[in-house]
Amino acid sequence: MSLKLHLALHVLSALLAGFIVWRVWKKPIASFAAGILGGVLVDLDHFIDYFLTFGFHFNLAYFNRGDQFLKSDRLLILFHAWEYVIILIAVGLIIRNRLWKSFVLALALGLFFHLCLDVMIDHMPVKSYSIAYRLEHNFKIEPLIYPEHYAEHLKRRLEAGFN
Repeated sequence: MSLKLHLALHVLSALLAGFIVWRVWKKPIASFAAGILGGVLVDLDHFIDYFLTFGFHFNLAYFNRGDQFLKSDRLLILFHAWEYVIILIAVGLIIRNRLWKSFVLALALGLFFHLCLDVMIDHMPVKSYSIAYRLEHNFKIEPLIYPEHYAEHLKRRLEAGFN
Protein backbone atom coordinates (compact mmCIF):
# COMPACT_ATOMS: atom_id res chain seq x y z
CA MET A 1 0.00 0.00 0.00
CA SER A 2 1.27 3.46 -0.83
CA LEU A 3 2.34 5.79 1.95
CA LYS A 4 -0.24 8.36 0.81
CA LEU A 5 -3.10 5.88 1.09
CA HIS A 6 -1.78 4.60 4.42
CA LEU A 7 -1.70 8.15 5.82
CA ALA A 8 -5.10 9.00 4.33
CA LEU A 9 -6.65 6.02 6.11
CA HIS A 10 -5.09 7.15 9.39
CA VAL A 11 -6.40 10.70 8.90
CA LEU A 12 -9.91 9.46 8.10
CA SER A 13 -9.97 7.12 11.08
CA ALA A 14 -8.67 9.91 13.34
CA LEU A 15 -11.45 12.20 12.13
CA LEU A 16 -13.96 9.42 12.75
CA ALA A 17 -12.66 9.05 16.31
CA GLY A 18 -13.00 12.81 16.83
CA PHE A 19 -16.49 12.79 15.33
CA ILE A 20 -17.71 9.93 17.54
CA VAL A 21 -16.44 11.53 20.74
CA TRP A 22 -17.68 14.98 19.70
CA ARG A 23 -21.20 13.61 19.11
CA VAL A 24 -21.26 12.08 22.61
CA TRP A 25 -19.46 14.72 24.71
CA LYS A 26 -20.08 17.88 22.60
CA LYS A 27 -16.49 19.18 22.75
CA PRO A 28 -15.46 19.44 19.07
CA ILE A 29 -11.99 21.03 19.36
CA ALA A 30 -10.78 18.66 22.07
CA SER A 31 -12.34 15.67 20.31
CA PHE A 32 -10.90 16.31 16.86
CA ALA A 33 -7.50 17.47 18.14
CA ALA A 34 -7.09 14.37 20.27
CA GLY A 35 -8.43 12.12 17.51
CA ILE A 36 -5.71 13.47 15.20
CA LEU A 37 -3.08 13.15 17.92
CA GLY A 38 -3.97 9.52 18.62
CA GLY A 39 -4.77 8.54 15.07
CA VAL A 40 -2.05 10.28 13.06
CA LEU A 41 0.61 11.98 15.16
CA VAL A 42 1.27 8.76 17.06
CA ASP A 43 3.45 7.88 14.05
CA LEU A 44 5.99 10.47 15.21
CA ASP A 45 7.53 7.62 17.20
CA HIS A 46 8.98 6.38 13.91
CA PHE A 47 11.38 9.33 14.17
CA ILE A 48 12.58 7.98 17.52
CA ASP A 49 13.43 4.65 15.88
CA TYR A 50 15.14 6.50 13.02
CA PHE A 51 17.28 8.82 15.16
CA LEU A 52 18.28 6.05 17.56
CA THR A 53 19.48 4.06 14.55
CA PHE A 54 21.06 6.71 12.31
CA GLY A 55 21.66 9.62 14.68
CA PHE A 56 20.70 13.10 13.57
CA HIS A 57 21.75 12.63 9.94
CA PHE A 58 18.28 12.57 8.39
CA ASN A 59 17.76 10.92 5.02
CA LEU A 60 14.17 11.08 3.78
CA ALA A 61 14.60 8.10 1.46
CA TYR A 62 15.90 5.94 4.32
CA PHE A 63 13.04 7.09 6.53
CA ASN A 64 10.32 6.45 3.92
CA ARG A 65 11.66 2.95 3.20
CA GLY A 66 11.88 2.13 6.92
CA ASP A 67 15.62 1.55 6.75
CA GLN A 68 15.83 2.23 10.48
CA PHE A 69 14.09 -1.11 11.06
CA LEU A 70 16.33 -2.90 8.57
CA LYS A 71 19.53 -1.61 10.12
CA SER A 72 18.57 -1.93 13.80
CA ASP A 73 16.58 -5.15 13.35
CA ARG A 74 14.27 -3.78 16.08
CA LEU A 75 10.75 -2.35 16.36
CA LEU A 76 10.58 0.19 19.14
CA ILE A 77 7.56 2.21 17.93
CA LEU A 78 7.11 3.30 21.53
CA PHE A 79 3.77 5.10 21.09
CA HIS A 80 2.12 2.11 19.38
CA ALA A 81 0.65 0.01 22.19
CA TRP A 82 -2.70 -1.46 23.16
CA GLU A 83 -1.81 -0.83 26.79
CA TYR A 84 -2.04 2.93 26.23
CA VAL A 85 -5.56 2.54 24.82
CA ILE A 86 -6.65 0.65 27.93
CA ILE A 87 -5.05 3.19 30.28
CA LEU A 88 -6.54 6.13 28.39
CA ILE A 89 -10.03 4.61 28.44
CA ALA A 90 -9.76 3.97 32.18
CA VAL A 91 -8.59 7.55 32.79
CA GLY A 92 -11.27 8.92 30.46
CA LEU A 93 -13.99 7.09 32.33
CA ILE A 94 -13.00 8.52 35.72
CA ILE A 95 -12.46 12.12 34.56
CA ARG A 96 -15.48 14.31 35.30
CA ASN A 97 -14.51 17.39 33.29
CA ARG A 98 -16.20 17.02 29.87
CA LEU A 99 -13.41 18.80 28.00
CA TRP A 100 -10.67 16.53 29.36
CA LYS A 101 -12.92 13.48 29.11
CA SER A 102 -13.47 14.27 25.42
CA PHE A 103 -9.75 14.74 24.85
CA VAL A 104 -8.67 11.53 26.59
CA LEU A 105 -11.39 9.35 25.08
CA ALA A 106 -10.80 10.70 21.55
CA LEU A 107 -7.08 10.11 22.02
CA ALA A 108 -7.80 6.52 23.06
CA LEU A 109 -10.21 5.93 20.17
CA GLY A 110 -7.86 7.53 17.63
CA LEU A 111 -5.00 5.33 18.85
CA PHE A 112 -7.25 2.25 18.83
CA PHE A 113 -8.26 2.91 15.21
CA HIS A 114 -4.62 3.58 14.29
CA LEU A 115 -3.44 0.29 15.76
CA CYS A 116 -6.28 -1.66 14.13
CA LEU A 117 -5.37 -0.19 10.74
CA ASP A 118 -1.68 -0.91 11.28
CA VAL A 119 -2.45 -4.55 12.11
CA MET A 120 -4.36 -4.87 8.84
CA ILE A 121 -2.12 -2.76 6.60
CA ASP A 122 1.27 -3.88 7.93
CA HIS A 123 0.20 -7.53 8.34
CA MET A 124 1.51 -7.71 11.89
CA PRO A 125 0.24 -9.91 14.70
CA VAL A 126 -2.09 -8.07 17.10
CA LYS A 127 0.18 -8.99 20.04
CA SER A 128 3.12 -7.20 18.42
CA TYR A 129 1.44 -3.90 19.18
CA SER A 130 1.77 -4.60 22.89
CA ILE A 131 4.66 -2.67 24.44
CA ALA A 132 5.03 -5.43 27.04
CA TYR A 133 5.30 -8.10 24.33
CA ARG A 134 7.88 -6.10 22.37
CA LEU A 135 9.85 -5.46 25.57
CA GLU A 136 9.71 -9.17 26.44
CA HIS A 137 11.41 -9.82 23.08
CA ASN A 138 13.87 -6.95 23.50
CA PHE A 139 12.15 -5.23 20.56
CA LYS A 140 13.82 -7.68 18.12
CA ILE A 141 11.88 -7.88 14.86
CA GLU A 142 12.01 -11.63 14.29
CA PRO A 143 9.48 -12.72 16.96
CA LEU A 144 7.27 -9.68 16.28
CA ILE A 145 6.40 -10.32 12.65
CA TYR A 146 5.19 -13.30 10.66
CA PRO A 147 7.91 -15.69 9.42
CA GLU A 148 7.29 -14.88 5.75
CA HIS A 149 7.65 -11.17 6.49
CA TYR A 150 10.84 -11.83 8.45
CA ALA A 151 12.29 -13.66 5.44
CA GLU A 152 11.48 -10.59 3.32
CA HIS A 153 12.98 -8.34 6.01
CA LEU A 154 16.24 -10.35 5.92
CA LYS A 155 16.33 -10.14 2.12
CA ARG A 156 15.78 -6.35 2.16
CA ARG A 157 18.34 -6.00 4.96
CA LEU A 158 20.96 -7.84 2.90
CA GLU A 159 20.15 -5.82 -0.24
CA ALA A 160 20.50 -2.59 1.75
CA GLY A 161 23.90 -3.71 3.05
CA PHE A 162 22.92 -3.71 6.72
CA ASN A 163 24.22 -7.22 7.55
